[in-house]
Amino acid sequence: MFTLRDTVSSLVPARAGTLGKTLYERFREEPDTLIVPVLDADDRPIGLVERNAFFLRMAAEYGRALYALRPISVLMDKDPLVVEADVELAAFTSDSLSYRASDLLRGFIVTDGGRYIGVGTVLGLLQAANETNRRGVEALAAAKAAAEQARTFMTAVVEAIPSMVFVKRADDHSYVLLNRAGEKILGHARADMIGRTDADFYPAEQAAIYKERDAEVISSGEVRVIEEDHVPRKDGSLAVLRTKKIAIPGPDGAAEYLLGVSEDIAERKRAEAQIARLAHYDPLTGLPNRLLFQKDLSAALSRAARREDLVAVHCIDLDRFKTVNDTLGHPIGDALLKTAADRLRACAREGDTVARLGGDEFAVVQCGLPDLSSATRLAGRIVEALAETFDLQGHQVMIGGSVGVAVSPNDGADSDELLKKADMALYRAKADGRGAFHFFERAMDEALQARRALELDLRLALAEGQFELYYQPLFNLGADKVMGCEALLRWNHPTRGMVSPGDFIPIAEEIGLINPLGEWVLREACREAAGWPQHVRLAVNLSPAQFRDKHLVGTVVSALAASGLPAERLELEITESVLLQDSVGNMSILHDLKALGVRISMDDFGTGYSSLSYLRSFPFDKIKIDQTFVRDILDDADALAIIKAVLDLGASLGITTTAEGVESVEQLDELRRQGCGEIQGYFISRPKPAAEIAAMLGVTVQSASKASLLAFSQPVETFSHREKEGPAPQAWEDEGVLSPTARRQGAE
Repeated sequence: MFTLRDTVSSLVPARAGTLGKTLYERFREEPDTLIVPVLDADDRPIGLVERNAFFLRMAAEYGRALYALRPISVLMDKDPLVVEADVELAAFTSDSLSYRASDLLRGFIVTDGGRYIGVGTVLGLLQAANETNRRGVEALAAAKAAAEQARTFMTAVVEAIPSMVFVKRADDHSYVLLNRAGEKILGHARADMIGRTDADFYPAEQAAIYKERDAEVISSGEVRVIEEDHVPRKDGSLAVLRTKKIAIPGPDGAAEYLLGVSEDIAERKRAEAQIARLAHYDPLTGLPNRLLFQKDLSAALSRAARREDLVAVHCIDLDRFKTVNDTLGHPIGDALLKTAADRLRACAREGDTVARLGGDEFAVVQCGLPDLSSATRLAGRIVEALAETFDLQGHQVMIGGSVGVAVSPNDGADSDELLKKADMALYRAKADGRGAFHFFERAMDEALQARRALELDLRLALAEGQFELYYQPLFNLGADKVMGCEALLRWNHPTRGMVSPGDFIPIAEEIGLINPLGEWVLREACREAAGWPQHVRLAVNLSPAQFRDKHLVGTVVSALAASGLPAERLELEITESVLLQDSVGNMSILHDLKALGVRISMDDFGTGYSSLSYLRSFPFDKIKIDQTFVRDILDDADALAIIKAVLDLGASLGITTTAEGVESVEQLDELRRQGCGEIQGYFISRPKPAAEIAAMLGVTVQSASKASLLAFSQPVETFSHREKEGPAPQAWEDEGVLSPTARRQGAE
């Protein structure tokens, strides 16, 4: 009597922790594997993964990305059909049809004493059943009822199988069996096909191919697989099938029938195509993604090397895209990206690759170029196309675009190097004002290397104590004395010397060093200012990047507490960009700082475009007029008008107004005439180290072991003189500039 042990197929199992991507590759490499059993550490079955169901889930939107790195325990059927190996075949098939027919159709797990030994399939059952019938033909003849039951069972199994099952005679290749799934797949009724051959349904050439394949299976006696067969349906459409065929021997051992099982793989092919597209194309714009772009670029470079022509890579960045996305919302931002992609396609030639690398970054591979003129023309077309107005759901948007171009072989022979240099050129195009294109130049690489070296030095500078603070006085015109000092960061590099803040502050913001650096500035400045006269305030600049630190308010509180500096003597200066970035969140932080008693000042007033609205929404204590207006106050009527308007605005709102960049007595006199209350600039004093500022404020510094002791002396005349014609005569003389009184005396 046959048992399930006679039908078992040995199959390597999987473990619950196996990743989805591993199983995906296994199914691809083992086309005959329809199910994979999942075992626990004791080799006991805990689940089963079925091939078609797995591929459909992996092909769903983001399916591969979702399941590739997750264990198959989330994908498996946790209640598989598990049967002991010694169960009789007839009893098993009869019982399974009554309560788990669907599990039987996809396959089941066979165990010995609860431990896995293999899997069973319908094809194995059919072969075993055929052998059972052949061996027991005499017994079945004597037991007609049992034979009828077996035939009923076999018919039920074949009819229930979701794949097409067909049987042909080995001698004339005529059909003797076709199940319900076969009728549905081919569109032919089984009654029309039984007793007829493929020549009656298909063109002669195709029918001959099928007959030749069948003959090979019959002569070989082995299982043959046709991985992808496009079979015409009755309605003229094509079925995509994967077919397995095997010869069934008769009583004499010779092939009597040909058994075939065909699986409709059209859905799976569509799923695989979708997976391939998701892997190589951007779902929003339909453009190739970075992976496909790299492949196309590498292929273009290989062709160019053989033909000795040029390949240009254009890196493209949409100017002001973030502003559009933040102000008008992501749907408008997505519409902008799709429209920009269409414009880039229109600019490129057929055969060029236009790709979206991510965010608002695009790239074009332009191949087969005899010289640089074609690359120049394409870059120009791209800039012009992106400069045109975008009509997006009723919004008129103008953004522009910047382009960086690198050309092989001069700028690089491999894709990574060429893309890197095109990106350098893009950076230069953006730095030069955007809305333009720039070709790579060797100096850009040198500048990048220098920047990287500066970045490495910057990371060490804070730990090694290379930073120090300088202070520039803020002079009150009404009181004729210094009422505050602004802390300015200086980097004294051991070999570079003094490094300009304009060189290292942007790098510190980019690499995330600005927060610890800003915290050091705040703590050190508060510590030093605590020893100044009580009427002298401390001004400290805050970078927009520091507002992304949720601990900013706590840092200010800690610095004040550690130094003992009263909160009302601390003035924090911000620029308008702080309020342009996450204005709600940053405004909340400003209110929290204001609640501490800290004064808030808006620096560089007048250089942005939203300053007036922010003066309404937040009670600033001070606004600082940018030095670009002060510089032209004597020669430009417009600059003078702007300064007068800002001074009047500040007076009406009760806000202190400081003019920056005062460098001459004439500028000072004009500002005094216009009612300016406070000035700052080289005319009063250049930024000075802490010790020099302390001395100017009347504080003496006495060295004691490793610490500095501060003591107050009588205030220096420099900052207490009340000469009506101008402030701080001595301060001017210290800077090599005569006071108005001294000038007048010299003239006499």
